[in-house]
Amino acid sequence: MKKCRVSEMSWLESVPAHWEMCRLKDYTSTNTGITFTKANLVDCGNAVLSYGQIHAKNNPTTQINHELIRFIPDSLVNDKLSSKVKQGDFIFADTSEDLKGCGNCIYINEPIDLYAGYHTILLRNEGLGCGKYFAYLFMSDQWRSQIRKKVKSVKLYSITQGILKQAFIVVPPIKEQEAIAAYLDKECEKIGRKIELLERKADAYSRLRRSLINRAVTRGLNPNVLLKPSTIEWVGDIPVHWTISRFAYFFAEHNISNKGVNHQNLLSLSFGKIIRKNIDSCDGLLPASFETYQIVEPGNIVFRFTDLQNDHKSLRVGLVNEEGIITSAYTCVQGNKKTLPKFAFYMLHSYDIKKVFYKLGGGMRQSLNYRTIKDMKVVFPPIEEQKEIAAYLDEKCAKIDAILEKINTEVERLKELKRSLINEVVTGQRAIDTESHS
Repeated sequence: MKKCRVSEMSWLESVPAHWEMCRLKDYTSTNTGITFTKANLVDCGNAVLSYGQIHAKNNPTTQINHELIRFIPDSLVNDKLSSKVKQGDFIFADTSEDLKGCGNCIYINEPIDLYAGYHTILLRNEGLGCGKYFAYLFMSDQWRSQIRKKVKSVKLYSITQGILKQAFIVVPPIKEQEAIAAYLDKECEKIGRKIELLERKADAYSRLRRSLINRAVTRGLNPNVLLKPSTIEWVGDIPVHWTISRFAYFFAEHNISNKGVNHQNLLSLSFGKIIRKNIDSCDGLLPASFETYQIVEPGNIVFRFTDLQNDHKSLRVGLVNEEGIITSAYTCVQGNKKTLPKFAFYMLHSYDIKKVFYKLGGGMRQSLNYRTIKDMKVVFPPIEEQKEIAAYLDEKCAKIDAILEKINTEVERLKELKRSLINEVVTGQRAIDTESHS
């Protein structure tokens, strides 16, 4: 067993005795990325990676995912050689919406013509050795803890060049760096394959769930019912006794200001669910006053209509179950006596109607509001049939949701296993056979 010594760093109790400890600035230098906006992006030009791509879920960190690369014109890279990467460098995001993302980066694992983009820090490798090892080190919670302690936040957490340069690193001998990187590549790939299989299974169940909802909210539960053309693209034929009308016939805008009320039961729309936010744990991410927020009530339907140009899946629809407040960036509607909130929730969650909302988007941010959608045609069955369909979907979706929860729990367990493995190996807490992996 290799000897260990007490670490000089607060985030690590001990390290192998022969490993070096130093500041990141001893082996690196930093530069800022190129500043531009989304409007500057082009289909073909100079390759660039910005903070949005660094925070993307499909960023593997230890290598470039070419699907994330965007392009900017020549005019934006003139005299910007300091932002051009070299193989072995790293691109860090200089802002994050949460502490977990502080330290997110991409390792430049190949020779490529590429620039660091907006809200990024280019970390030049000037002698780190095996860059892949340090990519894994930068993924570890222990290493990131020193970044997280120093970042400051107003609405976003800011990671400065100074914070990065002053961060401590552990530096094993080069052969051990290479062996650790090879070992983690192999073990993380095994875990990754298991996660991928589970996520494919989850996707299949999610598609089944969407299919059940689409069928029920457009055809009902009686397979022998007589049908008529709806003349609505996303619906097709519908039962003859169902009503076709404008969105405003079934829903009215619900906009009650929180000004002067000071309601503080803060709610947020997250992936189709209205969740309660803990004000005490959101310090630095909340406004000084909630007067601009709107009050929502049980049975309300809440939409997030912003930034639809990125992906129609960014549209979110939520059913309110408790009174609270939500930011004015959301659109809130209230059904009338002809609508059952739970049925409306399912209908508005159907995949195809989301695509319709996406097509209606306009403006710089492809945003919608009640005025934009009030004339859109929708269909509703009689209220008693709405209750039957909602009950049917509650039962079917509950079974699928239970399966998805088990799958997601296993996925999270595997992700935690991967995190623990990286944490222990890159800091020398778990010894590996460096000879067989070198």
